[in-house]
Amino acid sequence: MTSGSNLRPLRVAFVTPAWPGVATPNGIATAVSHLTAGMQSAGHEVTIIPHYVDAPHDHPRVIPLPNVRPALLDRLRRKLDPDGGFIGSMVDRHVAAIRRAIDLYGVEIVVMEETQGWVGEIRARVPVPIVATLHGPWWLHRMAGSAPDDAASARREAREAKALKRVDGVTSPSAEVLRRTEELWGLPKTPAAVIRNPFPVPPQSIDLTDNLLNHILFVGRYDHIKGGDLVVETFARIAAAHPAAQFTFVGPDDGIPRADGGMDTLADRLARLPEPIRSRINAVGRKTREEVAALRAQHGVALVASRYENFGGTLIEAMAMGSAVVSTSVGGQKEIAKDEETALMVPSEDAEAMADACLRLMRDLPLARRLGIAARSHVADSYAPEVIARQMAEFLAKVLRR
Repeated sequence: MTSGSNLRPLRVAFVTPAWPGVATPNGIATAVSHLTAGMQSAGHEVTIIPHYVDAPHDHPRVIPLPNVRPALLDRLRRKLDPDGGFIGSMVDRHVAAIRRAIDLYGVEIVVMEETQGWVGEIRARVPVPIVATLHGPWWLHRMAGSAPDDAASARREAREAKALKRVDGVTSPSAEVLRRTEELWGLPKTPAAVIRNPFPVPPQSIDLTDNLLNHILFVGRYDHIKGGDLVVETFARIAAAHPAAQFTFVGPDDGIPRADGGMDTLADRLARLPEPIRSRINAVGRKTREEVAALRAQHGVALVASRYENFGGTLIEAMAMGSAVVSTSVGGQKEIAKDEETALMVPSEDAEAMADACLRLMRDLPLARRLGIAARSHVADSYAPEVIARQMAEFLAKVLRR
């Protein structure tokens, strides 16, 4: 057990989009992977319930969601209501996996995301408490402009709000998201807590040099919420002022909706740049967790341009490596980094401010090193898996006592 803890070992199951998550660019999968390591090092028994397995692993207790064939009546209902049919299928599959985890490993509590609101129906059909983690409630996506304000979004929000009133506990990696969710939807009279996503500090930090600061890295989707369009505009400004600047864009090209109903892709956006600027941008697509870490070691400046983030996994990952970071001051990112102490924080939607902040770091090696060292130390002190695992275990024990 963790030093100073008097908790008995818990038998907990984490539901995750992917396991072990090394080939899946998903913040929830990454958070579950690190939290599992922390919980196990503290003596707790962890069972993993993944939507799918994305790579070989050696974890002894993994129960992927099974394929559950619905009864004839259920199939007919799902033809009439495709949305409800999908949710019903996911509820059935989660319930089957959780019951199997209880039978095989004595799981006594389950932690899973709030997505689509199926967590409420699952709770009604399993005999153990469920804690919902607010990784991305739908109101957040609608507010950030990454989801339409239409009837489908309203139905999804209603499902998620209803589900949170049926679970046994609620956690959130962001204090702002927990507060806003309670204001918008209300929360049950059950335990609730802010528990950050864990992140280990790599053994080797980036050795920032003047040359390394010429290289800027962005990790994220080319879409509206991650600010992919802002990133390209930012680098165009940097390139015009700094002849040695080079830029790498890591992530899928999901496109950004245009006013005419079409999609503006990263390839489209890059094609509109002057060739001397376009030639200094390297778009490399999706990369595994290990490949991203290797790229961070080759880039001195990390740019995070999100229009909104619940937590900001890309931000904390860059800080853990000791990168010189420029980040938008939005959502949970405001709770992770502090301007002029661990990063340079800029307003969202402001490509000029992002470019100016990047140029400032590129031209001031002592500043870049000071921020990088402070950022890495902050992550080690506050986000280490064993630290977050202790907080999660104490919260789960509180839920179980109820």
